[in-house]
Amino acid sequence: MIQVAISYGTGANNRYDLESIPKNIQLAMYKYELYKQNERQLIEALEKEKINVLTTHLPLNTLTLDANDVVFMIHEISQKFDCPYFIIHPNRKIESFISYYLDNRIWNDEHDYKLCIETFGWKSKKRIRTPIDIMEYCVKYPELSMCIDTSHVEEMWLDHKILSSLLRHTSVIHLSNRAKGHGSHLPFNSPNGELNLVRFVIDLKKVYNWSGVIVLEYMPEYQHKLMKNYQYIKRLLGEDI
Repeated sequence: MIQVAISYGTGANNRYDLESIPKNIQLAMYKYELYKQNERQLIEALEKEKINVLTTHLPLNTLTLDANDVVFMIHEISQKFDCPYFIIHPNRKIESFISYYLDNRIWNDEHDYKLCIETFGWKSKKRIRTPIDIMEYCVKYPELSMCIDTSHVEEMWLDHKILSSLLRHTSVIHLSNRAKGHGSHLPFNSPNGELNLVRFVIDLKKVYNWSGVIVLEYMPEYQHKLMKNYQYIKRLLGEDI
């Protein structure tokens, strides 16, 4: 089964209030300190609106923090919201954090979860940046998974044979488009987009029989399109709105 969510940031100027967004979200933490300052109010607000936290994007400064604080935060959010997936950028020190995480993760049968490493392109300065790098970790450690960000993909990764292999280790897809001269994280069906993501979404269900979470993740100037695009993807997947 494919679930659809929008990315809702704790530190961004979101266009929408919690009362008016879909019940499925990715909780995007831009800064750990900001999350800790507003933790109680945020949790109460999400619980009041009965929001389903399908994924959590860990703070962009995660790998500069005390690893034990991050592991505890992951456990706490998993317990509070039964959140199954936690996205991390493969920045410097990612290897040592993964090692610490695997040795110290806190879990039980009721609240299991995966750490999902996000993909980046060849030219990025990330450490474990390509799907092949990430897949090697996922094969070795079942506690890990992949998050494919379509705004960061190389076109060869969308080849049928390669994508078939990658999707077997992928739990989350960050869905957005990109275009030369227009930047990245555009609306997924943008007329300027380089990628045919409408066909991609249809194929995820009909060709690959993939199950996981699709998260619409746009730059702030395109957030006004999130609601309409969320409904459009649900229709592409044959779901009632």
